Parts: sequence; C-alpha cells; structure tokens
Amino acid sequence: MINVLIVDDDHLVRKGFIAMMPWEIYGLRVVGEAGNGKKALEFMERHQVDLLITDLAMPVMSGLELMKEVKHRYPETDMVVLTFHQDFELIQEALRLGALDYITKIELEQEQLDEVLRRVVERIHQWKALTESHASSRQREKDDDHLDRHISMQELHEIGECWAKPDWMMDERVFRGLIDETDRLKLTAAQLERLFYVAADHWKRLFGSEFLPEAFPGRQYADWNDWAAWLEEVRAAAETYNRSKDYSAEVKASIWKAVDFIQRELQENLHLLDVAKRVNMSRSYFSRCFRDIVGQTFNDYVRDIRVEHAKALLRQTGKTIGWIAAQSGYPNEKYFCRVFRDVTGMLPSEFRKKENESKRQV
Repeated sequence: MINVLIVDDDHLVRKGFIAMMPWEIYGLRVVGEAGNGKKALEFMERHQVDLLITDLAMPVMSGLELMKEVKHRYPETDMVVLTFHQDFELIQEALRLGALDYITKIELEQEQLDEVLRRVVERIHQWKALTESHASSRQREKDDDHLDRHISMQELHEIGECWAKPDWMMDERVFRGLIDETDRLKLTAAQLERLFYVAADHWKRLFGSEFLPEAFPGRQYADWNDWAAWLEEVRAAAETYNRSKDYSAEVKASIWKAVDFIQRELQENLHLLDVAKRVNMSRSYFSRCFRDIVGQTFNDYVRDIRVEHAKALLRQTGKTIGWIAAQSGYPNEKYFCRVFRDVTGMLPSEFRKKENESKRQV
C-alpha cells in the first residue's frame, strides 16, 4: 500500500477529500492529515509517508515551502499538488520542485474521482520506472533523455496552457503549430489524456458545457493521431458555434481572447476599456461585438462568471464569505453578497447551507 498524507488548511476540504476518494481501489491508504506545512513535517518525522498531496496556499508554512523541505529531507516521497485552476504560476513552481502531478479542485467538483487517483498512481509508477532506469544507466545521452522525461510535467503544463486558449480554434497557423509541437513531445497516452482533460474543461467554461462534439474521449484515444483527429472535430465545432455570428474571424478571435483573459483574471479589476485595449479594439466596437458574439453584455458576463466561481468555492471550501468574495473579484464583502443575492436569489451563506444539506441527503 502507498501511504498518503493530505495537507490543506481548510478542514472541510481535507475531510471531504479523504472521505470521497476510492483510495483502496488504487492501493492507496491515507495515514494522516495536516492543516499546514509545519504540522505535515512533524507528522512525517513520526510516520512513513510515500505520497504527499498538498495545497499550495496555506498559513504558517505554504505548500511550496513544504515541498522544498520534503524534497530535501525525504527525497523518496512523491508529491502531488491540490489546487485551484487559477494558480498557474504556483503550479509551475511546484512542478519545478518535483511534483508528479496536480489535482485541480474543480475535478473533485465534477466527480472525476476514479480518474484522478488512477492518473496519480500511474504517474508514480512511471516515475519509479524512470528512476530505476536512470540509476542503472552510465551513459550521458541516456541520462539526458531521462531528465527530459522527468521535467515533462512542466512541459505538459505549458503546452496544455496553449491548447486551453481558444485562438487555435480560429487560426489554422496556430493550430498546425500546436499539432507539431505536441507531436514533437511524444507524450504518453496518460499525458495526452491529462493535457486535454484540463484544456477541455477550460473550453467548456468559455463556450458552455455542450460545446464539445462528443463526450471527452479519455483512455480510448491512446494514439496521438486519434487525438489530432478529435481536435479537428473540436475546431469544426468552434466554427459551427461561431458561424451565426456575423463578424470576421479576426474579430471573433479577439472577442474569445478577451473572454479567455476575463476567465483567467476574474480576481482582478476588470474594466471594459482595459480589456478592449488588450485586444486592440475601441471601447464602443468591443462592447457591441462582445454582446453579439458572447450573448451577454461585458458587465453581465463578468458578474455571472464571478458568481459561478463563488458558488464553486462555497461548495468546495469552508472559507469565510470575505475570502470567497475576494477570490471572486469582489474585495467588498457587502457588495459581493448583494450581487450574489441578485443573481441567485439567496445570500452566499444561504447557498452554502442549502448545498451542504443537499450533500447530506445524497
């Protein structure tokens, strides 16, 4: 059995994560939990831990600080990050510190539980095999090959970021460039699945849950050529989705680039003029195009995605309403509560209570 330690400063997230996952099926056993990096290290001094699953943003000692210490003290311990979608820079640093993979909390929201653990265990076995092979090799060229495979999670994240953006769907040149680059990386079937799972989740948030031409293909597409053919279908779906919008391809691409920017920066101050400048459009023209192509005014769209993000945080965490407001782009808690009630018909606290009651009834 692989001994697992869960580290997250949110008590509800820890307990929920431990309770909901089918650990035993994949040869995993949770031996402990901790609310910050310092407590995690204290636990590891007394117990054998084979796999550390840690949040990144924690008080006392952050996840990154914890990973640095674990890498130094317990180099045989595998590490996986538990994080939110928007923590891209922190994820990059975690991968550089040796994280095998990262679990986004939205995956848990969408009940991809078996897939999450299967992927993590697969990564552990892959890395063990690479490490053993590396230790038995004395040739520099082979050493370099193994090093390249070791950092492939960082490369995977970087190419995944490119696929997550919508510009390749509307620009043939960008699409062919990404196809060539992904082919060059020679990713495994598991890595390809991981890459497009994360990217497809972002596409659905941009265009809607019914956007993809079919259900996510997953393990049935083990060959890169199959994935490339599926990506052609995704491009065709994007073209169909945008066909009724009476604007040029360049304008459509600019608007979806703006939407992508809004999705990624929803915690920041988002003003129509600033976003319009970012995609090189005038304020008035951008406003009209945005409304026609997206189907909502700029302000309504920003409000709605912030409220949806807040809903996810209310379901997933026990954090304060003030913290959730700030994470959703509303530094003023009272204003956030008013907006949330206008959209949902209830206060954030009422929404959380209702969601928790629904979970208990299931």
